[in-house]
Amino acid sequence: MSDGNYFDGEADKVFQARDVYGNVHFHGPKQPAAPALQVQAPPEHYRNNQPQLDLLTEIHDAASDRVAIAIVRGAPGSGRTTLCETWLHQHQDRFDRFYEVRVGHRAGADVLAELLSKLGYGLDEMPASLEARAAMWQAGTAEYKVALLVDDALSAAEVKALLPTRPGSYVLVVGSGLEALRARYYARDVELEPLSDEAALGVLTALVGEEKLAAEPEQREELLRICAGSAAELNVAGMILARQGGTVQRLLARIRAKGALASAVFDVAYDLMGEPEQAVYRFFGAHPGSGDVRLETVATVLSLDEFDAEDALQKLVSAKLIEVVKGRYRMSELARMHAAGLAGDLEEIVVGYYAEHGLKIAERALPTRWPEKIWPGFVRASVPEVDAWEWLFAEQANLLAAAEVALLAGAHEDVIRLARALWPVYKDGAYPLELAAVSQDAVQAAQAAAMPLAEGQVRTQLGFARMQRRDWAGAQEQYAAAAELATTPEEHASALESRGLAFFEPGLIAQQQGRPDDAVSLLEQAEVCFRESLALAEQLGDSRRLGLIRMHLAKVVPPEEAAVLLAQAEQDLKEEPGNLVKIRLWRGRKLIEAGSYEEGAAELAELDSAAEGLRLHRERIAALRSRAEAALARGFRDQAKAHAEDALNVARLHGFTAEATDLLIWLERL
Repeated sequence: MSDGNYFDGEADKVFQARDVYGNVHFHGPKQPAAPALQVQAPPEHYRNNQPQLDLLTEIHDAASDRVAIAIVRGAPGSGRTTLCETWLHQHQDRFDRFYEVRVGHRAGADVLAELLSKLGYGLDEMPASLEARAAMWQAGTAEYKVALLVDDALSAAEVKALLPTRPGSYVLVVGSGLEALRARYYARDVELEPLSDEAALGVLTALVGEEKLAAEPEQREELLRICAGSAAELNVAGMILARQGGTVQRLLARIRAKGALASAVFDVAYDLMGEPEQAVYRFFGAHPGSGDVRLETVATVLSLDEFDAEDALQKLVSAKLIEVVKGRYRMSELARMHAAGLAGDLEEIVVGYYAEHGLKIAERALPTRWPEKIWPGFVRASVPEVDAWEWLFAEQANLLAAAEVALLAGAHEDVIRLARALWPVYKDGAYPLELAAVSQDAVQAAQAAAMPLAEGQVRTQLGFARMQRRDWAGAQEQYAAAAELATTPEEHASALESRGLAFFEPGLIAQQQGRPDDAVSLLEQAEVCFRESLALAEQLGDSRRLGLIRMHLAKVVPPEEAAVLLAQAEQDLKEEPGNLVKIRLWRGRKLIEAGSYEEGAAELAELDSAAEGLRLHRERIAALRSRAEAALARGFRDQAKAHAEDALNVARLHGFTAEATDLLIWLERL
């Protein structure tokens, strides 16, 4: 050990800052990605919107000393994204790097994860929180003039988190609800009108051929009138003519049979599909939200052979009705609006799939054993654990969107399943607002369905979300309600354990903040809850429950009793690496409490690499803070400061804002 700022063990990256938005220094990724420089060329049949292209140039030219933002507006299917791609392709020599990302209903942290992956960062190198990922993105692109295309943005807050910092960078945003961007940034609107007749004819000609269209001038004009300048409908109509080889007159006859409305173009496209393609088309209309979809999801929901589903998807891609994004599929907004009218009861089936399969996957990733008690006969998925975790994070946005649809539809049990399916994703505290929202909905659903056991579980989730925001009264209220719902010893033991934690956490903070009277009162209440829970666990004879409650009770009892409890818990939980790290944390802290400073600090130093590997960053922060307190007790002030600063870096990097605030206060008092 040495004085000053240092760390023990190994680290792939270092984070040091006065504030998360201040001077942030990140090491580069282990495997830097090749720079993104090339912008996809517009399709051959694209016809210029020259005034809009000129305006995009004007906006960038006028903001050479800052980051420019263009908000591209227009009707669905008007070609907003293609306009942006066309301008960027024409002007890519202005920039050092080019990136594009789609937001939709995805969590902001997930969108930033995609951008960071394009810089070469792996998930294990990324912090957890939105703020820390935004800081990493800004640091990783700070040297470059970045062109960023943000598609399907729904709010200004989403875009703010993605903004680069180098003057001369340009962010082109396609979306709605972005007025707040203009209040703080140099952001201007670009309105995209429907294509002119000349441009629309150019699109059709490129797809169909001039000869065929010239042979039917009156019919051609009628088709242009029906498509009304919509790039999406012109593309679909052109692909129908090109693929089917029929006449424009024949296409018009089909459209008139559908009512001669613009949406009839999609009706005709649908009629010309085979049965598998129609089923897949309806699936996208029924799919909740606008998230990307896995091939396996389409095949399972529609009971199709996976190869048949893939063939159908590729045909829809060829017809320009859906697109492929990193091996997943999504449908354009306009086509999805049309497909939704054909979906019928399929939405219920899609939501049901996400609810049932999602819960099975979640129980494979993080077994809780409660679903089999709530739904007798429940069996968790048999996939490898690593695949289960990957599935949950990839489908997070779809699960959340499905929960919203299920709530509106009154599918109460699906709301509960989806809330429980999202628990492994949210349990580490990275998404407290989302966890609170979905859990609150699930509480209402459980009450409506008269399912007290399920209500107790989702109230426990809601209580956890309240604790993450340090709303101790709100957390205790939820845990008290869960305790009242308990009808079996196992439920009572679980509820008492949760209530104990809701007293322990604020008690520990009071102790650290020098409020001894508050600390004693809260920790005594925690001990009462833990001892009652232990008594029930001993009656049940469940080794895992015994291990967990022994570990929690050890936190509030004297060091000698704690040592015995932690040794027992270690045997009970010997197959659970995460809980073994937590046991070592408390063994080290109790040694320090007993005055064995060096032994306790050594125990805490040894757990750091295991905790980092398991992403137990809260435990890393707690261990470093305890080491700081031990060093201070021995009179090593510089060493204490270094440990506390290391803990502060971990807290900031991984988005533990409350812990970071506590550490700043502690350092100021040092």
